[in-house]
Amino acid sequence: MIKPEYVVELLSENLKKTRNPLGIKNEKTNNWWKKVEISKEGDWLFFTGMLYQLTPYIEATVKFLEKIENSRLQGLLTLSKAFPVPFSLLKAITPREAREEAETILQKVYFLLAKSVDVFYAPHLDFYSGILLYDFGHDEAFAEHAKFVCKRLESAGIEKIVTPDPHTTYALKVLYPKFTGVEFEVKSYIELLSDAKSLFNEEFVIHDPCYYGRYLELSDRVREVLNCAGVKYRGVRYSGRLTNCCGGPVEALSPKISREIARLRVEELGNSRIITFCPICLANLRRAGGNAVDFSMVVG
Repeated sequence: MIKPEYVVELLSENLKKTRNPLGIKNEKTNNWWKKVEISKEGDWLFFTGMLYQLTPYIEATVKFLEKIENSRLQGLLTLSKAFPVPFSLLKAITPREAREEAETILQKVYFLLAKSVDVFYAPHLDFYSGILLYDFGHDEAFAEHAKFVCKRLESAGIEKIVTPDPHTTYALKVLYPKFTGVEFEVKSYIELLSDAKSLFNEEFVIHDPCYYGRYLELSDRVREVLNCAGVKYRGVRYSGRLTNCCGGPVEALSPKISREIARLRVEELGNSRIITFCPICLANLRRAGGNAVDFSMVVG
């Protein structure tokens, strides 16, 4: 296992310096909106939380962590606070296909939203949510970052926010009011969709992300959308509020344990193609051999 203090200290320092957990400026990874026509004004702010953009780089980093897990080499993580990994190197070890897929998913989510609500995007108001610091128990650093994000959003007069993933949704909807006293109207894009149609005729199986299934209790809404879109799917024993984890929350601390948890989940889900709604779940299930696809790529 990687020593938790190494990971938490590194994340905290990176967020303080760049507002990004990997220590890189958002504009270097947040490019999805440059290739499509977006509205600059509207009713709902599309707040990506940067998780889709960052996941390919996180997965590349996890591969490195897996190699140094339980070895003395993990001490190198303490050096990265003073000598951060150059973005050029991080980009070089991150597959281009994964980066392009993340951009495509965000574009699809935005287009799906645009058919249902008055949505707009402002890249200067989009930040990482800080959710990993909360997951690792560093409440003080999480609160500081959340207050920064809230201040920027409040200054811009933002009231209504729509998010593309369960981690960002939970952070803004549940945690931000608790840690900052600031409350926005926050919805997952799944809650706002009204005009989606299936692009496939095959049968899928649903993997409910923990934050959607257990904490935000959106699993029923997920199935309503799938039913309305005409997506064929079958049920599994551990789903909804009883969903099993993909292993993502521990991948930075023990990539090996994370992979084993994901493998067990893939076994539970069977041989059908897996629909999920979270970039972390998507990456982890695939890392364990699962044939997983993001929901946004199943409908149009």
